[in-house]
Order: sequence, then structure tokens, then C-alpha cells
Amino acid sequence: MNSAEKKEKKKTSYTGIDLAILALVGVVTGIIFAGSWSIYYAVEAVGGPVGARLASYGLWFIGAPLAATLIRKPLSALFGEVIGAFVETLIAPAGGITNIIYGLLQGLASEFVYFLFRYKRWDIISGVLSAIAAGPVAVALDALLFGTIGSSIEMSLWVIASMVSGAVYGFIATYAAKSIRRNQ
Repeated sequence: MNSAEKKEKKKTSYTGIDLAILALVGVVTGIIFAGSWSIYYAVEAVGGPVGARLASYGLWFIGAPLAATLIRKPLSALFGEVIGAFVETLIAPAGGITNIIYGLLQGLASEFVYFLFRYKRWDIISGVLSAIAAGPVAVALDALLFGTIGSSIEMSLWVIASMVSGAVYGFIATYAAKSIRRNQ
């Protein structure tokens, strides 16, 4: 193995510290994901389902940009979202095993954004786009698994709500991760 191959392998292989950070991100986001159910139901009581989704959808998308921005390696967005969903499933009775399905598919959508940037961009733009990418997946799963979405106009409304919420929380997650990296 030449030095360029060794350098590339080091850049993409996970260290023990990377795995510890990933586990910590998974636990923190899992707790946030579980708490998002309370936010969803509280806002729904006041602002209806659109308000609830605007307030909470993006919270379920933060695992990917948070993990990816902190670790900066392929598959970190996917792992961040899936581990968070697993922890959420252990904590929250709402959602159950479907949380892991959501985490896997939202994580794949988010990971795809970093893939498109060839794993060379770990900034606010890639973080926001990764959270936005998870939105349509969540809406499609809501429609498929729970039949909660009726007309194409309603579907469009939910997609927009999920993407707006994703953009806000994707920004917050990426900004937080960048702040943590600066302080290391």
C-alpha cells in the first residue's frame, strides 16, 4: 500500500474516537427524537398538524448533519440517524420499530447529499441540504405506513413543511457541530 492509499484509508476508516462520538451523537439525538413527540403533540393541540410538523419534523432529521459534521467520514450521516432512531425506539413508546425504518431511510437520503459532494463538504450548506433531503422521505413514509396524507396538494404541503423544518434544524445541528469542532 503506497502512502496515498494509506492516507485515503486513514481518512475514511473510523477510529475509536469517531465511534465514541457517533455513539454519543446517537444517544443525544435519540433523546431529542423521543422528546420531539411531546413537542409534536403540544404544538398540534394549538397549531394543528401543519404547525406540529413545522415545529418538529426537522428535529427528527438532525442526527445526520450533526454526526456528519462532527466525524466527517462516509456513512457518518446514515449512522447518526440510525443510531438516534434506535435509541428513540428504546425510550419512546410512540413510533415503535417504525422509528428505525424512518432513521434508516432518512439517513440514506441525508447521506446521499454528502455523497453528492464526494465527502469533501461538511459545512452549513451540506448540513442543511442533508436535513432537507430527509423531509420528503419522512412524508412518503407517513403516507405509506400510516395513510396520514390524502391529496397531492396535502402531500405537497407536508413536503414543504418537512423541508422548511429540516432546513432550520439542519442549520442548528450543523452550526452546533461546527462550534464543537472549533472548541476541540
